[in-house]
Amino acid sequence: MFPKTKKIVEQIKVALSNSINWTSQRWKGMSPGFRYALVYFVCVLVVAGLVFWQYSPARTLVFDPSKQGEIPRDPDAEDEDVPGNEESPYVSLAAIEEGRETLALPVQGDIILSCGEVFSTGYHRITDGIHISGTRGDSVYAAFQGLVATVIEPGENEAGEVWIDHGDFQTRYINVEFIEVKTGDYVSTNQKIGELAAKMQGNHTEDYLVFEVWDADGEPWDPERYVGLDR
Repeated sequence: MFPKTKKIVEQIKVALSNSINWTSQRWKGMSPGFRYALVYFVCVLVVAGLVFWQYSPARTLVFDPSKQGEIPRDPDAEDEDVPGNEESPYVSLAAIEEGRETLALPVQGDIILSCGEVFSTGYHRITDGIHISGTRGDSVYAAFQGLVATVIEPGENEAGEVWIDHGDFQTRYINVEFIEVKTGDYVSTNQKIGELAAKMQGNHTEDYLVFEVWDADGEPWDPERYVGLDR
């Protein structure tokens, strides 16, 4: 080490030692009450600084390399009602009602029972959706892109079901087996989600799929209003 550098280091050591001794003497000379007050004041300053740092609007101005090139989004701008994709698969029910989007027919068959009609004379049950004819083993497709919300595997006395969330509405497919999707999966329109199972109860002579549309308030809607039958 150079003599001049060594001298500077020694001076720094002496200055630090003197500062420590002076602080120690001052601290010992204070009354206990004043010590506690001083410690409390320092703690308040530290906490206040942390709170200010956490909630300060200036933090949003810090440069983030991961967001370089992005266009800032106006927080007051309304979200555009555009078709969804895998990152944002949701579409407003208004887009369906206004005809800007349509639901695909989930099974290639005929509508043999409309929404609100009785489909089982024994139970006098009213259907919340439509019944679409088919043959066991036919492919069942997603009527619209979205996220799988619920999967119910078929049981001995229970039909298999798939519920797909599209934002402010949901489509349900009842009487499905060999289900190919799971909860949380993103599905696209016309993607196969399973196969048609054998007919359940009712007066139909052929196998059928129950297809339902539910809004965000838990009310069933007539799927025929939204299905594009030219699939």
